[in-house]
Amino acid sequence: MTRIGRPRGKTDTRNVILGAARRLFADAGYDKTSVRDVAAAAGVDPAMIRHYFGSKVELFRATMGWPFEPADIAARVTAGDRGGDIGERLTRVFFEAWEQPASRAPLLAILRGAATHEESANLVRQFIQGQVYAHIATALAAPDAELRIDLAMSQLLGIAYLRHILRVEPVASTPVEELIERIAPIVCRHLTP
Repeated sequence: MTRIGRPRGKTDTRNVILGAARRLFADAGYDKTSVRDVAAAAGVDPAMIRHYFGSKVELFRATMGWPFEPADIAARVTAGDRGGDIGERLTRVFFEAWEQPASRAPLLAILRGAATHEESANLVRQFIQGQVYAHIATALAAPDAELRIDLAMSQLLGIAYLRHILRVEPVASTPVEELIERIAPIVCRHLTP
């Protein structure tokens, strides 16, 4: 009979759970991986996952190295009116995340991983679409909201790639406020019906 609970010995339970979660998320995807599946693969009780991570979202965030809570980001972007300056808020929140050293390194790792590893790309896509895009799409209340978000994010991700990975000048050294000022109207155009 398989022992459930904390593994015996000096095992780092949190890392055992993370390793099992990474494997399962990579194999089955975010949507098809349950907390119970991860607990079984790690040989722990599901309560241990709640203890260390709180929820499946937080567990996934920890496996991918997400430097922020997706619901918080979505709330900041969708605060205020239904449309209007949502493009400016999305642009500002996006660039602020990339400009903070504590969040930039994990974001770089995620972007590089998604660009070179198909399973990582699938996981990032599922997570972003399920945890961030869905909230923003609801705020847009447009029939083609998902396409609008994709177009806006392609603009923002392209700049992040040029600025932080390729370090193309002058984008790499342009002050972030100037980037926000120049890019926000384009993002607004994508998001506003």
